[in-house]
Amino acid sequence: MIKISRNRILFGAYVIFITAFFLYYLFPSDNIKAYLVNQLSQVSPKTSVTIARVSPAFPPGIRLYHVDLYHLENVWGSIENIKIIPGILSLFGSKTTLSFKGKAYSGKLSGKAEIVSNSPARQVEVDTNLWGIQVMDIDAIQNISRHTLSGTLDGKLAFKSDARNQSLRGNLTLSNCKVEFAAPLFNQGSLTFRDVKVDLLLNNQTLNIQKCSLEGSQMNASISGSVIFNHRTGKNVLNLRGTIKPHHALLAQIEKNFPVNLLKKGKSGDQGLAFKIRGTSDAPEISFN
Repeated sequence: MIKISRNRILFGAYVIFITAFFLYYLFPSDNIKAYLVNQLSQVSPKTSVTIARVSPAFPPGIRLYHVDLYHLENVWGSIENIKIIPGILSLFGSKTTLSFKGKAYSGKLSGKAEIVSNSPARQVEVDTNLWGIQVMDIDAIQNISRHTLSGTLDGKLAFKSDARNQSLRGNLTLSNCKVEFAAPLFNQGSLTFRDVKVDLLLNNQTLNIQKCSLEGSQMNASISGSVIFNHRTGKNVLNLRGTIKPHHALLAQIEKNFPVNLLKKGKSGDQGLAFKIRGTSDAPEISFN
């Protein structure tokens, strides 16, 4: 039976401690941060990244703190901290794979990424899972219109980028959703929904809402269409259509501010009341069929 002396145990612990100490305090944080900012910014000339700090992580990887993503100098998203673990064998191939998990907007995120670095197109694919994200804190969402949106976001995002195109696909659920209007709509200052489920595709400057269903105690609704973002003027062009089915409590509140014939149609029609939204997000034009 092999006996290990107390001195050897203490010496081994000392070596491990010293190694960890120098790995942490001599970690080239600034160099790695500059490299990551440069590499991430090359995904698109319209995007940029800032990172407050980088530290080593275990298993072998790195942790980034206070990461801000910009698109055309506007904040697109912020991450409190994120741990990135590379696929060790992929570092020696043409395709680098990474796994990550982190915290953002009081929620969590995790996923994986694939980067083809030796391709002229520099292909990038990122799949992300979201839990408990508070949309009230996301400036990019709040800046879309003058109205205020709150709720808890869960779901999946898939980002793809190459030399010709960038796209972001989402399958998302927003729970305990509340929309507060900048000015009352049909005498209503806000609307609440239990669940909002949406499938969307953001392709360059156009957001295509492929399917969106809203369910709540005040009303149910469905909506689809597109939003074209104009970062130069700040006026986003709306081309949306859908149906609404107000419940009795809401109908009683809005009947004095709503055309009577449309209210009757909304009460009796199983398909709901059809509507269209045109104009811009700052001055939407709503019409009913």
